[in-house]
Amino acid sequence: MEPGAKEWRRALVVGAGSLGTLYGACLARAGLDVELLAREPHASAVREAGGVEVDGVGGRWDAALRATADPREVAPAELVVVLTKAHDTRAALASAAHVRAGVELAVSLQNGIEKDRLLAAWCGGERVLGGASMVGATLERPGCVRHTLRGVTYLGELAGGGSERADRLAALLEAGGLQASVVDDIVSVEWSKLVHAAPTMALTSLARLPFHEVLTDGALGRSYVALVREGAEVAARAGVELRDWPGMFPVASVAGSTEEEALALVRVRGEAIAEAGQTAVTISMLRDVELGRPLELDAVHGFLVGEAERLGVDVPLTRLTLALLRGLDPARGRSA
Repeated sequence: MEPGAKEWRRALVVGAGSLGTLYGACLARAGLDVELLAREPHASAVREAGGVEVDGVGGRWDAALRATADPREVAPAELVVVLTKAHDTRAALASAAHVRAGVELAVSLQNGIEKDRLLAAWCGGERVLGGASMVGATLERPGCVRHTLRGVTYLGELAGGGSERADRLAALLEAGGLQASVVDDIVSVEWSKLVHAAPTMALTSLARLPFHEVLTDGALGRSYVALVREGAEVAARAGVELRDWPGMFPVASVAGSTEEEALALVRVRGEAIAEAGQTAVTISMLRDVELGRPLELDAVHGFLVGEAERLGVDVPLTRLTLALLRGLDPARGRSA
């Protein structure tokens, strides 16, 4: 343990929807005193039951924890995990300002890159650990979450390398039933996920199709490859090396192969998803479109377009998908 470090006893999950609830349940299962900051009626259901029910990967189990929908009621915690929708981050963190002084480690497992900067502005960069989640979850009903995709949770220091605190958090997640990996370049992981997420969210939402069908469709698969390549060019210009991280889509190979090789790789991946029976996983943005909820555009597509402008990279397809998705976003309307 690092000099002066204390054992974490309490954890707060800010933004306990499906994924936040699953992480909170796993941390509680690992022995922490966990509180969820969640929306109603989920918070009330958890509070009345004294915990949450988890089903899916690994079977059915229960986790005892607390929940509230009122940020003023949130108790201090040494460990903070942020999993709000990206557009809710600033408001959610501001509402929890009274717990900031006691935070020893904070990690955001949200989509995008800006999440780490927002978290650092809230509690100080020295307290922030980089993270990316490839886990899938769905809120079946208030108080019950389904673990739909085992995935991997990547952790690492934003300045590079691992650390004792990253190992500690990974061990807690593993004890709670999740796979975790501490890596030497978490920034590459976060960018690799972003470059994959942008076309995945856009194409599934616009076509209203499951991910595996997008990959196995000739025209949509070609669009996926083109969008990955635009994102990869932005990453390269930003000085970030994409990698084919285990458990993630091989964006580095897609970006670095010939078009036909990339298309073949994409199709094989789509077929493998179908053969594995992972066809019921709904991409988060498609789910938001179906439910008429605001979309995470600024953190994903908006960020890529903004970085492309800053770095002088031409990304016409990413610009087009952003414009089309804005038309579906109830928070912006068709005049945006």
